Order: sequence, then structure tokens, then C-alpha cells
Amino acid sequence: MTASHSATPAPHDLAGSWQLVRFVYCWPDGRELAPLGDAAGQLCYLLDADGEPGRMAVQIVARDRPPFDMASEASLAAHFRSGFAYAGQWALEEDQVHHDVDLASLACWEGARLSRTVRLQGGRLTLTTDQPSPQRPEGGYVTLLEWRR
Repeated sequence: MTASHSATPAPHDLAGSWQLVRFVYCWPDGRELAPLGDAAGQLCYLLDADGEPGRMAVQIVARDRPPFDMASEASLAAHFRSGFAYAGQWALEEDQVHHDVDLASLACWEGARLSRTVRLQGGRLTLTTDQPSPQRPEGGYVTLLEWRR
């Protein structure tokens, strides 16, 4: 069963692998910014042996990255800024999914709980949060990530 936007999702509705469709910051005035430009990503939600939320992992990268030069600090910094990844346990409460991060490309996320509002509709998973991103710590926008199976 796939949950719709009006139903509360169950763990089995989220379980599995999702491919990134869209990653943008949205401001109340309608402006949008794709922080990585055209991005690719994968999100995986695993269930434990009892069918309850277990591990999760996500990785998102810019598709348009210059060739990597191991001898260049600037190249290393550019590649570090061109994506992120994290993993941990996940929990589902009503329309909120919580990612309890224990491993991340950004050390500031390790030990953090990253919460997202969940909407499932027609095979699409939309996760949103108004928690500021390390890339734009001033806040004032909603981060929107849209995924498909």
C-alpha cells in the first residue's frame, strides 16, 4: 500500500531505495535555489527483522563536478562542497521522519536528529524541513527533497 498525501505513512511505505528527483531551497516569496545545481542522489530506508525502522543512508552529489585533482587543495574543497552523505537510525512519528545521524560527511551532523515532514503521493516521496542547512545557516527557507522509486 502506498500512502497518499493525506494518510500517515507507515514504515513499510518508506522502506526501500529512492532516487533523487529534485533538491531545492524554497523561500516564502517563491524564490528557489538548487544548492548543488543538477544533483543526483539515493536514499535508502531499511527495516529491522520486526518490520520496524532500522538503518537509513542518503548521498547527494552535484552531477556537474570538475575533474578531481588530488594535488590541489582547491579541487579537494570544491569536491567536498559538491555533495554530502550521512547514515544512521530512522524513526517515523505521524508525518515526521527522524534521521538520527551517527556517520556523516559533515561532522556537525554526527549525533544530530534531522527531522523531515513526509508526504507520499503516487510513488513520489517528498521530504521537507525548515531546519537551516550548513550551506545557508541564515535560514528563512524550506528545504525540499523529492524522491521516486
